[in-house]
Amino acid sequence: MNADFENIDRILVRAVNWVGDTILTYPAVQRLKTCFPRSHLAILARDNLVDLWKTFPSADEVIPFKEERGWSSLGEDWRLGLSLGKKKFDLAVIFPRSFRSAYQIYLARIPIRIGYRGEGRSFLLNRGIPRTEENLHVHRIHYYQKLIDAFGKDKDWHPPKIFLRDEDRSLAEEKLKGLGLLDGRPLIGMNPGATYGLAKCWYPDRFGELGKRLVQKQKGSALLFGKAEERPNTQEILRHLGEGGIDLAGKTDLLQLAAILERCQLLVTNDTGTMHVAAAVGTPVVAIFGPTDPITTGPWGEGHIVVRKEASCSPCLKRICPTDHYCMKSITVDEVEEIIDHRLRSTER
Repeated sequence: MNADFENIDRILVRAVNWVGDTILTYPAVQRLKTCFPRSHLAILARDNLVDLWKTFPSADEVIPFKEERGWSSLGEDWRLGLSLGKKKFDLAVIFPRSFRSAYQIYLARIPIRIGYRGEGRSFLLNRGIPRTEENLHVHRIHYYQKLIDAFGKDKDWHPPKIFLRDEDRSLAEEKLKGLGLLDGRPLIGMNPGATYGLAKCWYPDRFGELGKRLVQKQKGSALLFGKAEERPNTQEILRHLGEGGIDLAGKTDLLQLAAILERCQLLVTNDTGTMHVAAAVGTPVVAIFGPTDPITTGPWGEGHIVVRKEASCSPCLKRICPTDHYCMKSITVDEVEEIIDHRLRSTER
Protein backbone atom coordinates (compact mmCIF):
# COMPACT_ATOMS: atom_id res chain seq x y z
CA MET A 1 0.00 0.00 0.00
CA ASN A 2 1.14 3.55 -0.75
CA ALA A 3 3.01 5.15 2.17
CA ASP A 4 0.51 8.04 2.12
CA PHE A 5 -2.16 5.63 3.34
CA GLU A 6 -0.25 4.08 6.26
CA ASN A 7 -1.66 6.30 9.04
CA ILE A 8 -5.32 6.42 8.17
CA ASP A 9 -7.43 6.44 11.33
CA ARG A 10 -10.61 8.21 10.23
CA ILE A 11 -12.32 7.67 6.86
CA LEU A 12 -15.31 9.43 5.34
CA VAL A 13 -17.32 7.91 2.50
CA ARG A 14 -19.48 10.36 0.56
CA ALA A 15 -22.33 8.05 -0.39
CA VAL A 16 -24.21 8.13 -3.67
CA ASN A 17 -27.66 9.70 -3.94
CA TRP A 18 -29.86 6.85 -5.22
CA VAL A 19 -31.22 3.67 -3.67
CA GLY A 20 -29.90 1.25 -6.28
CA ASP A 21 -26.44 2.81 -6.50
CA THR A 22 -26.20 2.83 -2.70
CA ILE A 23 -26.55 -0.95 -2.69
CA LEU A 24 -24.06 -1.30 -5.54
CA THR A 25 -21.41 0.57 -3.49
CA TYR A 26 -21.70 -1.90 -0.59
CA PRO A 27 -18.89 -4.22 -1.81
CA ALA A 28 -16.49 -1.29 -2.25
CA VAL A 29 -17.23 0.08 1.23
CA GLN A 30 -16.79 -3.37 2.78
CA ARG A 31 -13.48 -3.71 0.98
CA LEU A 32 -12.42 -0.24 2.18
CA LYS A 33 -13.05 -1.32 5.77
CA THR A 34 -11.02 -4.48 5.14
CA CYS A 35 -8.10 -2.36 3.92
CA PHE A 36 -8.25 -0.26 7.10
CA PRO A 37 -9.79 -2.60 9.70
CA ARG A 38 -8.90 -0.43 12.73
CA SER A 39 -10.14 2.80 11.21
CA HIS A 40 -13.31 4.69 12.09
CA LEU A 41 -15.42 4.65 8.92
CA ALA A 42 -18.22 7.20 8.58
CA ILE A 43 -20.85 7.42 5.83
CA LEU A 44 -22.11 10.82 4.66
CA ALA A 45 -25.53 10.12 3.14
CA ARG A 46 -28.66 11.97 2.13
CA ASP A 47 -31.23 11.79 4.91
CA ASN A 48 -33.67 9.71 2.82
CA LEU A 49 -31.03 6.99 2.36
CA VAL A 50 -29.75 6.72 5.93
CA ASP A 51 -31.79 3.56 6.59
CA LEU A 52 -29.73 1.67 4.00
CA TRP A 53 -26.56 2.43 5.97
CA LYS A 54 -27.62 2.19 9.60
CA THR A 55 -27.58 -1.64 9.58
CA PHE A 56 -24.45 -1.91 7.41
CA PRO A 57 -21.75 -3.61 9.51
CA SER A 58 -18.77 -1.82 7.94
CA ALA A 59 -20.11 1.62 8.92
CA ASP A 60 -19.11 2.94 12.35
CA GLU A 61 -21.04 6.19 11.93
CA VAL A 62 -23.73 7.53 9.60
CA ILE A 63 -23.90 11.29 9.05
CA PRO A 64 -27.14 12.43 7.41
CA PHE A 65 -27.50 15.62 5.42
CA LYS A 66 -30.43 17.27 3.71
CA GLU A 67 -30.17 17.87 -0.02
CA GLU A 68 -31.03 21.55 -0.45
CA ARG A 69 -31.75 23.08 -3.84
CA GLY A 70 -31.00 26.47 -5.33
CA TRP A 71 -29.02 29.20 -3.58
CA SER A 72 -29.78 27.78 -0.13
CA SER A 73 -27.58 24.81 -1.01
CA LEU A 74 -24.47 27.02 -0.90
CA GLY A 75 -24.98 27.86 2.75
CA GLU A 76 -25.89 24.28 3.58
CA ASP A 77 -22.73 22.95 1.91
CA TRP A 78 -20.61 25.49 3.79
CA ARG A 79 -22.11 24.51 7.15
CA LEU A 80 -21.73 20.83 6.31
CA GLY A 81 -18.09 21.30 5.29
CA LEU A 82 -17.28 23.11 8.55
CA SER A 83 -19.01 20.40 10.58
CA LEU A 84 -17.13 17.62 8.79
CA GLY A 85 -13.85 19.51 9.20
CA LYS A 86 -14.20 19.31 12.99
CA LYS A 87 -14.26 15.51 12.78
CA LYS A 88 -10.66 15.43 11.51
CA PHE A 89 -11.00 12.78 8.81
CA ASP A 90 -7.77 11.60 7.18
CA LEU A 91 -9.24 10.19 3.99
CA ALA A 92 -12.42 10.69 1.95
CA VAL A 93 -13.73 8.49 -0.84
CA ILE A 94 -16.30 10.32 -2.97
CA PHE A 95 -18.53 7.88 -4.84
CA PRO A 96 -20.84 10.35 -6.68
CA ARG A 97 -19.33 12.06 -9.70
CA SER A 98 -21.04 15.42 -9.16
CA PHE A 99 -19.23 18.69 -8.57
CA ARG A 100 -21.23 19.30 -5.43
CA SER A 101 -20.24 16.07 -3.69
CA ALA A 102 -16.55 16.84 -4.21
CA TYR A 103 -17.05 20.46 -3.12
CA GLN A 104 -18.63 19.37 0.18
CA ILE A 105 -15.57 17.24 0.96
CA TYR A 106 -13.14 19.93 -0.20
CA LEU A 107 -14.70 22.38 2.26
CA ALA A 108 -13.99 19.90 5.07
CA ARG A 109 -10.25 20.12 4.28
CA ILE A 110 -9.81 16.36 4.40
CA PRO A 111 -6.17 15.70 3.44
CA ILE A 112 -6.72 12.80 1.01
CA ARG A 113 -9.71 13.10 -1.34
CA ILE A 114 -10.33 10.28 -3.83
CA GLY A 115 -12.96 10.36 -6.56
CA TYR A 116 -13.52 10.23 -10.28
CA ARG A 117 -12.31 13.20 -12.30
CA GLY A 118 -14.59 15.22 -14.54
CA GLU A 119 -17.67 17.40 -14.06
CA GLY A 120 -15.28 20.36 -13.57
CA ARG A 121 -14.25 19.08 -10.15
CA SER A 122 -10.79 17.61 -10.69
CA PHE A 123 -9.13 20.49 -8.79
CA LEU A 124 -11.17 19.57 -5.69
CA LEU A 125 -9.57 16.10 -5.59
CA ASN A 126 -5.96 15.24 -4.89
CA ARG A 127 -6.30 11.57 -5.87
CA GLY A 128 -8.40 11.87 -9.01
CA ILE A 129 -9.23 8.67 -10.88
CA PRO A 130 -9.83 8.98 -14.66
CA ARG A 131 -13.28 7.96 -15.92
CA THR A 132 -12.13 5.87 -18.86
CA GLU A 133 -14.33 4.18 -21.44
CA GLU A 134 -13.47 0.89 -19.76
CA ASN A 135 -14.71 2.19 -16.39
CA LEU A 136 -17.96 3.41 -17.90
CA HIS A 137 -18.82 0.09 -19.55
CA VAL A 138 -18.51 -2.28 -16.61
CA HIS A 139 -21.12 -3.04 -14.00
CA ARG A 140 -21.51 -0.27 -11.44
CA ILE A 141 -20.22 -2.62 -8.74
CA HIS A 142 -16.85 -2.78 -10.54
CA TYR A 143 -17.03 0.95 -11.36
CA TYR A 144 -17.20 1.79 -7.65
CA GLN A 145 -14.61 -0.85 -6.76
CA LYS A 146 -12.07 0.91 -8.99
CA LEU A 147 -11.99 3.83 -6.55
CA ILE A 148 -10.77 1.44 -3.86
CA ASP A 149 -8.03 0.02 -6.10
CA ALA A 150 -5.85 2.90 -4.87
CA PHE A 151 -5.33 0.82 -1.70
CA GLY A 152 -4.34 -2.34 -3.55
CA LYS A 153 -6.30 -4.62 -5.84
CA ASP A 154 -8.23 -7.42 -4.16
CA LYS A 155 -10.55 -9.85 -5.94
CA ASP A 156 -11.95 -11.18 -2.65
CA TRP A 157 -15.09 -9.16 -2.00
CA HIS A 158 -18.66 -9.84 -1.01
CA PRO A 159 -21.75 -9.26 -3.21
CA PRO A 160 -24.23 -6.58 -2.08
CA LYS A 161 -26.32 -7.59 0.90
CA ILE A 162 -28.82 -5.69 3.00
CA PHE A 163 -28.38 -6.68 6.63
CA LEU A 164 -31.89 -6.88 8.03
CA ARG A 165 -32.50 -6.91 11.79
CA ASP A 166 -35.09 -8.93 13.63
CA GLU A 167 -37.07 -5.73 14.20
CA ASP A 168 -37.17 -5.01 10.45
CA ARG A 169 -38.55 -8.47 9.75
CA SER A 170 -41.04 -8.17 12.63
CA LEU A 171 -42.38 -4.85 11.31
CA ALA A 172 -42.77 -6.37 7.84
CA GLU A 173 -44.59 -9.35 9.32
CA GLU A 174 -46.97 -7.07 11.22
CA LYS A 175 -47.79 -5.17 8.03
CA LEU A 176 -48.41 -8.38 6.07
CA LYS A 177 -50.49 -9.76 8.92
CA GLY A 178 -52.61 -6.61 8.93
CA LEU A 179 -53.24 -7.14 5.22
CA GLY A 180 -54.21 -10.78 5.74
CA LEU A 181 -51.20 -12.06 3.79
CA LEU A 182 -49.71 -14.50 6.28
CA ASP A 183 -51.86 -17.45 5.27
CA GLY A 184 -49.14 -19.13 3.21
CA ARG A 185 -50.20 -17.77 -0.19
CA PRO A 186 -47.36 -16.88 -2.61
CA LEU A 187 -46.44 -13.19 -2.74
CA ILE A 188 -45.41 -11.72 -6.09
CA GLY A 189 -43.71 -8.32 -6.04
CA MET A 190 -44.20 -5.81 -8.84
CA ASN A 191 -42.46 -2.45 -9.25
CA PRO A 192 -43.98 -0.59 -12.24
CA GLY A 193 -42.27 2.79 -11.73
CA ALA A 194 -38.75 4.15 -12.16
CA THR A 195 -37.12 7.30 -10.83
CA TYR A 196 -35.06 8.14 -13.89
CA GLY A 197 -37.75 8.90 -16.48
CA LEU A 198 -40.74 7.33 -18.17
CA ALA A 199 -38.63 5.70 -20.87
CA LYS A 200 -37.53 3.05 -18.35
CA CYS A 201 -41.12 2.03 -17.59
CA TRP A 202 -42.97 -0.92 -19.08
CA TYR A 203 -46.68 -0.13 -19.43
CA PRO A 204 -49.09 -0.23 -16.45
CA ASP A 205 -51.73 -2.17 -18.41
CA ARG A 206 -49.14 -4.84 -19.22
CA PHE A 207 -48.03 -5.05 -15.59
CA GLY A 208 -51.70 -5.34 -14.68
CA GLU A 209 -52.45 -8.13 -17.14
CA LEU A 210 -49.28 -9.99 -16.19
CA GLY A 211 -50.10 -9.64 -12.49
CA LYS A 212 -53.63 -10.94 -13.03
CA ARG A 213 -52.33 -14.05 -14.78
CA LEU A 214 -49.67 -14.73 -12.16
CA VAL A 215 -52.09 -14.28 -9.25
CA GLN A 216 -54.56 -16.70 -10.84
CA LYS A 217 -51.89 -19.31 -11.59
CA GLN A 218 -50.11 -19.09 -8.25
CA LYS A 219 -53.26 -18.50 -6.18
CA GLY A 220 -51.35 -15.69 -4.55
CA SER A 221 -51.28 -11.91 -4.21
CA ALA A 222 -49.39 -9.24 -6.12
CA LEU A 223 -47.71 -6.56 -3.98
CA LEU A 224 -47.21 -3.27 -5.81
CA PHE A 225 -44.18 -1.25 -4.73
CA GLY A 226 -43.12 2.27 -5.59
CA LYS A 227 -43.09 5.86 -4.40
CA ALA A 228 -46.21 7.67 -3.26
CA GLU A 229 -46.19 9.81 -6.41
CA GLU A 230 -46.37 6.64 -8.51
CA ARG A 231 -49.79 5.66 -7.16
CA PRO A 232 -51.63 6.64 -10.35
CA ASN A 233 -49.72 3.78 -12.01
CA THR A 234 -50.33 1.32 -9.21
CA GLN A 235 -54.01 2.25 -9.10
CA GLU A 236 -54.31 1.53 -12.82
CA ILE A 237 -52.69 -1.86 -12.27
CA LEU A 238 -55.07 -2.59 -9.40
CA ARG A 239 -58.00 -2.20 -11.79
CA HIS A 240 -56.69 -5.30 -13.55
CA LEU A 241 -55.79 -7.19 -10.41
CA GLY A 242 -58.88 -6.56 -8.33
CA GLU A 243 -58.68 -8.25 -4.93
CA GLY A 244 -55.50 -10.05 -5.98
CA GLY A 245 -53.45 -6.85 -5.69
CA ILE A 246 -52.18 -4.84 -2.72
CA ASP A 247 -50.89 -1.30 -3.23
CA LEU A 248 -47.85 -0.63 -1.02
CA ALA A 249 -46.54 2.36 -3.00
CA GLY A 250 -45.24 4.94 -0.54
CA LYS A 251 -46.31 2.83 2.45
CA THR A 252 -42.99 1.32 3.53
CA ASP A 253 -39.61 2.66 4.59
CA LEU A 254 -36.54 1.21 2.91
CA LEU A 255 -35.77 -1.54 5.42
CA GLN A 256 -39.43 -2.54 5.66
CA LEU A 257 -39.51 -2.70 1.87
CA ALA A 258 -36.44 -4.96 1.94
CA ALA A 259 -37.97 -7.23 4.58
CA ILE A 260 -41.22 -7.60 2.61
CA LEU A 261 -39.33 -8.25 -0.62
CA GLU A 262 -37.40 -10.97 1.20
CA ARG A 263 -40.71 -12.82 1.62
CA CYS A 264 -41.73 -12.51 -2.04
CA GLN A 265 -41.53 -15.42 -4.45
CA LEU A 266 -40.04 -13.04 -7.01
CA LEU A 267 -40.06 -9.40 -8.10
CA VAL A 268 -41.08 -8.21 -11.57
CA THR A 269 -39.65 -4.74 -12.07
CA ASN A 270 -38.30 -2.03 -14.30
CA ASP A 271 -34.66 -0.98 -13.93
CA THR A 272 -35.01 0.76 -10.58
CA GLY A 273 -33.69 0.88 -7.03
CA THR A 274 -36.22 -1.64 -5.78
CA MET A 275 -34.71 -4.16 -8.22
CA HIS A 276 -31.38 -3.91 -6.39
CA VAL A 277 -33.07 -4.06 -2.97
CA ALA A 278 -34.71 -7.36 -3.95
CA ALA A 279 -31.47 -8.82 -5.28
CA ALA A 280 -29.66 -7.77 -2.07
CA VAL A 281 -32.09 -9.77 0.10
CA GLY A 282 -31.92 -12.83 -2.13
CA THR A 283 -35.26 -12.52 -3.94
CA PRO A 284 -35.24 -13.61 -7.62
CA VAL A 285 -35.71 -10.67 -9.98
CA VAL A 286 -37.25 -10.51 -13.44
CA ALA A 287 -36.11 -7.11 -14.70
CA ILE A 288 -37.53 -5.41 -17.80
CA PHE A 289 -34.90 -3.24 -19.51
CA GLY A 290 -35.38 -0.76 -22.34
CA PRO A 291 -33.26 2.40 -22.66
CA THR A 292 -30.75 1.46 -19.95
CA ASP A 293 -27.92 -1.05 -20.05
CA PRO A 294 -28.12 -4.26 -17.98
CA ILE A 295 -24.37 -4.71 -18.40
CA THR A 296 -23.82 -1.68 -16.15
CA THR A 297 -26.94 -1.58 -13.95
CA GLY A 298 -28.54 -5.03 -14.14
CA PRO A 299 -29.48 -7.00 -10.99
CA TRP A 300 -26.37 -8.50 -9.42
CA GLY A 301 -26.11 -12.18 -8.63
CA GLU A 302 -27.28 -15.54 -9.90
CA GLY A 303 -30.87 -16.49 -10.60
CA HIS A 304 -32.03 -13.11 -11.92
CA ILE A 305 -33.42 -12.65 -15.43
CA VAL A 306 -33.24 -9.57 -17.66
CA VAL A 307 -35.96 -9.20 -20.31
CA ARG A 308 -34.76 -6.97 -23.12
CA LYS A 309 -35.26 -6.57 -26.88
CA GLU A 310 -32.45 -5.52 -29.14
CA ALA A 311 -33.03 -2.10 -30.68
CA SER A 312 -30.68 -0.05 -32.81
CA CYS A 313 -31.07 2.94 -30.49
CA SER A 314 -30.76 1.07 -27.18
CA PRO A 315 -29.26 1.68 -24.70
CA CYS A 316 -29.88 5.39 -25.28
CA LEU A 317 -30.11 6.32 -21.56
CA LYS A 318 -32.77 8.92 -22.33
CA ARG A 319 -35.44 9.86 -19.79
CA ILE A 320 -38.13 10.29 -22.44
CA CYS A 321 -38.16 8.30 -25.66
CA PRO A 322 -37.93 10.65 -28.69
CA THR A 323 -39.29 8.02 -31.11
CA ASP A 324 -41.68 5.07 -30.74
CA HIS A 325 -40.41 3.44 -27.48
CA TYR A 326 -39.81 0.23 -29.42
CA CYS A 327 -37.50 -1.20 -26.73
CA MET A 328 -40.45 -1.41 -24.31
CA LYS A 329 -43.39 -1.78 -26.69
CA SER A 330 -41.87 -4.90 -28.20
CA ILE A 331 -41.84 -6.74 -24.84
CA THR A 332 -45.15 -8.57 -24.56
CA VAL A 333 -47.07 -9.90 -21.58
CA ASP A 334 -47.00 -13.40 -23.06
CA GLU A 335 -43.22 -13.62 -23.23
CA VAL A 336 -42.67 -12.18 -19.74
CA GLU A 337 -45.26 -14.61 -18.40
CA GLU A 338 -43.47 -17.51 -20.10
CA ILE A 339 -40.13 -16.45 -18.65
CA ILE A 340 -41.61 -16.22 -15.15
CA ASP A 341 -43.35 -19.59 -15.48
CA HIS A 342 -40.04 -21.18 -16.44
CA ARG A 343 -38.25 -19.44 -13.55
CA LEU A 344 -40.84 -20.60 -11.01
CA ARG A 345 -40.80 -24.16 -12.34
CA SER A 346 -37.02 -24.30 -12.01
CA THR A 347 -37.20 -23.31 -8.33
CA GLU A 348 -39.72 -26.04 -7.60
CA ARG A 349 -37.41 -28.83 -8.76
